[in-house]
Amino acid sequence: MDPFKRASLGKWLTDTPPEPWDVLVAWKLDRISRSSMDTETLLRWCLDRGKRIVCVDDGIDTDTQMGQVWVKLASIFAEVERNAIKERTTQARKKLRSESRWGGETVHYGLKPEQIPTGGYRLVHDDEAVAVIRRIVADVMRGDSVQSIADRLTAEGVPSSRDRQRQLQGREMTGAAWSTTTLHRLLESKTLLGYTVHQGDADPEVMKSEPILTASEFRSLQAVLEQRKRPKTTNRTSNASPLLGVAFCLDCGVTLHQKSQLAKGKRYRYYYCPSKPQHGNKIPGEWLEQVLEEAFLHELGDAEVHEPVLVPASDHTDELESARMQLETVASAMRKATSQTVLEVLAEQVAELDARIAELETLPVQPARTEHIPTGRTYAEDWKKSDTDARRRLLLDSGIRYEVLVEGRTRTQGGAFKSNLLVPEDIRDRMVKS
Repeated sequence: MDPFKRASLGKWLTDTPPEPWDVLVAWKLDRISRSSMDTETLLRWCLDRGKRIVCVDDGIDTDTQMGQVWVKLASIFAEVERNAIKERTTQARKKLRSESRWGGETVHYGLKPEQIPTGGYRLVHDDEAVAVIRRIVADVMRGDSVQSIADRLTAEGVPSSRDRQRQLQGREMTGAAWSTTTLHRLLESKTLLGYTVHQGDADPEVMKSEPILTASEFRSLQAVLEQRKRPKTTNRTSNASPLLGVAFCLDCGVTLHQKSQLAKGKRYRYYYCPSKPQHGNKIPGEWLEQVLEEAFLHELGDAEVHEPVLVPASDHTDELESARMQLETVASAMRKATSQTVLEVLAEQVAELDARIAELETLPVQPARTEHIPTGRTYAEDWKKSDTDARRRLLLDSGIRYEVLVEGRTRTQGGAFKSNLLVPEDIRDRMVKS
């Protein structure tokens, strides 16, 4: 690092240091810098201000002309050594990659080191953490907020990412809570695709483990997370409507919106059609939610809940997409690389990926599909034990659509209420078969 930017040293390399000084002393020059350019800049700065650099073990003192020459030579040797270390590290990583071994980098949540009989370690799935990740992803895709997921995991005592690592190492856990920052970092990380990630960037050279998510699952997850980051432009309250995505206008089919207003010290909620002109009258919120509950439980209360499970495509679409993503990452790295060794490693990666993509493109196609797995629970049972958010998820997962309209209501007359509860055909088919 540039000596002028180092936290402990940089504050002294100014024209207003904490205390006056005359000599910068280090045991060896490489303790100050291993860059010949940075050393040259530091030497010039010191000479311009009448200051000396002394390196005890190297026997260097810039008070003499020969000392200044030796500083420059020593800095060149230090830089050569640093570059040699980098080259050896790159070669070591290349060897580890070819043997699918773990190089000692940070182990991310969902993975754990496993010793290889032939020596060294590889990263494998931590099944307990992977189950948590899949649950988190499913909750996000169902519409849960990241904050609510973090709160729920903490309340249930699920070990946080850091605590899970301590647990795997046999160390005492601290009881750290899950946070939205941790979850976002986890959900947006390409470690879910099997990459090694360092300082937020996917390593283009290394696929260190089996993917936890397929490329299409990861892409869908990122789309949902990105959508949530966009600024909200509606005037609805920050609390999601209990019937958002469930209740629709019977006349035009758009999703009903929710508003609240304060009247005579009491807050009232109601649903309305946002179309212009508005169709029908506003509908009291609590009343509509109660009517929907009764209709839903009447139709589906005794039906068994089936949870959707994605059966991955056997057309190798996800693997092909993953290989293409790797190729893009490697190509980006090649544009930035300057070391010949790194360029050679990346070129090998491109050749391997090219061959793999060509092979995958010739394989037969069978698209992904969703199967519904029975849970042994009824909708009435799940409804009874669920809070407002969980009930909304249950309604959304069931796929029902509740179309409603109130017309002709006045101050003295309630008006006509029309409704239509649409139940997906697959649920009706399962109900008939049972």
